[in-house]
Amino acid sequence: MVLNGSVDAPVDNPPPYLAQLGFIKMALTGMEESLEKALWVFGYGSIIWKVDFPFEARCTACILGWGRRFWQGSIDHRGIPGQPGRVVTLIERPDEICWGMAYRLPAGNNSDILDHLDHRERGGYDRLDIDIYLINEQPVKGITWFACENNPNYLGEASPHTIARQIIGSKGPSGENIEYIYRLEESLSSINVSDPHVTQIANEVRALQKYLT
Repeated sequence: MVLNGSVDAPVDNPPPYLAQLGFIKMALTGMEESLEKALWVFGYGSIIWKVDFPFEARCTACILGWGRRFWQGSIDHRGIPGQPGRVVTLIERPDEICWGMAYRLPAGNNSDILDHLDHRERGGYDRLDIDIYLINEQPVKGITWFACENNPNYLGEASPHTIARQIIGSKGPSGENIEYIYRLEESLSSINVSDPHVTQIANEVRALQKYLT
C-alpha cells in the first residue's frame, strides 16, 4: 500500500480509508497515560533521515490539513546568503495529508533536545504544536517546525522548473541541495509514501541534470 497526500473530507470527518489505517481522530480523554505524557516530534523533511537527537521510539505518521512544499529558502544548510537553496516547509491545505516520521522523545525534561532542534531549524522555522497521527494508534500531541511566509528566507511558490534549477545550483554547509531532494524522495519511498510535489520536483531535477550533462 502506498500512502499519498490527499484526503476527500474535512479533518473532523475522516474518509473511510483513514479509519481502515487506524487514524480515527479520538478525544484525548481516555487515552493511555503513556501516550498523554509522551512528547513527540514530527519530521517531514531532513528529520526523516538525519536524526541527530535521542528518541525512544519512531514510526510512520501523518498530520492532517498540511502539505509539504519546496518553498523555503536555505542559507544555512543547503545554500548560502545570496544563493539560497530550496527546502521543504508546511503549507496549510485542508484537503491534504503530510506523511513523515514521528519520534517519541525520552521521558523527562526535553528542553535540551528542543533547543538543539530550534538551532537546527533556525533558518526561518518556528515550533508548531500539532496533532500527530501514528499508524494504527490514537492521535498524540506533538511538535514540528515550519517556516511561515513572513520569515526572511521564505521564497514561496515557483514553477517546478524554476525550483529544480535553483536546487541544482545550490550548495551549503550541509551539502548539495540535490542531495536533499533525492534523500527526501528516497526516505519517503522507504516508508511507502508518495508525495506528488516531491516526486514532481525530483523528476524535474533529474531531467535538468540529464540535459546539462
